[in-house]
Amino acid sequence: MADWANLPADLIRCIHGCLEDLMDQINFRCVCVSWQHAVEGNPHHHLRPLPPWLILPASGHGGGYTLLPTVDLVSYAERRRIKNIRLPWESTDDGLVLMGSAAGWVVVADQAAELHLLNPITGAHARLPSISTLPAIEAVLQSDGRVTGYLFRISPNLVHETSCESTRYMLYDKVTVCSTSSDSWTTMIVFYHGRLAFASAGDERWSLLQTENESWACHVTYHRGQFYSLQNDGSVSAWNLTDGASPRVSFNVQPPRLIDVSILDDYLVGSGDDLLRVSRWRDRLEGDEHRTLRFRVFRLDESGWVALQSLGERALFVGSNRGISLSTVAFPDFKADTVYYAKSGVVGICHLKHGLILPHGASIPNLKDGFIVPDYMYSWPPPIWFTPRAC
Repeated sequence: MADWANLPADLIRCIHGCLEDLMDQINFRCVCVSWQHAVEGNPHHHLRPLPPWLILPASGHGGGYTLLPTVDLVSYAERRRIKNIRLPWESTDDGLVLMGSAAGWVVVADQAAELHLLNPITGAHARLPSISTLPAIEAVLQSDGRVTGYLFRISPNLVHETSCESTRYMLYDKVTVCSTSSDSWTTMIVFYHGRLAFASAGDERWSLLQTENESWACHVTYHRGQFYSLQNDGSVSAWNLTDGASPRVSFNVQPPRLIDVSILDDYLVGSGDDLLRVSRWRDRLEGDEHRTLRFRVFRLDESGWVALQSLGERALFVGSNRGISLSTVAFPDFKADTVYYAKSGVVGICHLKHGLILPHGASIPNLKDGFIVPDYMYSWPPPIWFTPRAC
């Protein structure tokens, strides 16, 4: 009988390199430990570009707070859902909460509210610096060294204590990652009242960034070699963190004027050479927030933000993930000039000109028409777009 577990590593990597289907890649590394170790960072694996998938809380869980690492994966392009996929997490701590995704990584917070990077395809795992290295945050320790909560110094004379559970839901606003491999990455986070910090592979501490005029950051992304942050006053800042140089604001621009609408969310998305601002908005007279999916998109140029009337043959994916721009010519299963949106409470698609796209003659979203099934509509953690990456 063949000893499949002890096949030569080169042969295992060669077979793995021939796999194009996402689920085949995930299942391959789950066969046994020796196969998993052989394919980690497989240099022979030339993964063809893949469209985003949607990561959801596993279907076996009920409502309320859903604990990972078991998730469901949904492919809009292939109209299929794969249930109960386990993220590469070897700890006995299964209480993970999904915080975001970028560059093939998913970002999770464990039960002590500490952040980790996981790659579901390769099994790579990186622990980010402790949140106790962030300013004004101190861990509350038991005698055995276990973290049971955190102290937040709000002012010199005011300290607020929170549990680990509350900390991971209130501390992190946004997170993004740039990465060239499993051991080369930089992460930027928006935390606690719009403050910015970053850390790179090998760092033991978070480094704080100061925005101009003490404005709050509300979104971050990575585009064309730089991180960008969108502030609450509508301005955008570029950060150059390469070569160990001191981070600095490269430029500021003023926000577009949006007098006639109420903005619910703002996102930054890199699209080709352009940096886009995607604003989700609601008519002032409309009362149903969950049914209102309308967006305005602006392109950044030297004069500031310029409104776009169309995305052309492109689709955008926004939510807790780093924004994604996709060619609908290369991926015709997606709709052109459309924003695909995923956030706790709302999952849907919106044509830039015509607004929310609802299934014909139906009031309940469904997967076939480009929506997710309704039992995920109000789950926590929220669904997140994820683009698979094999390195």
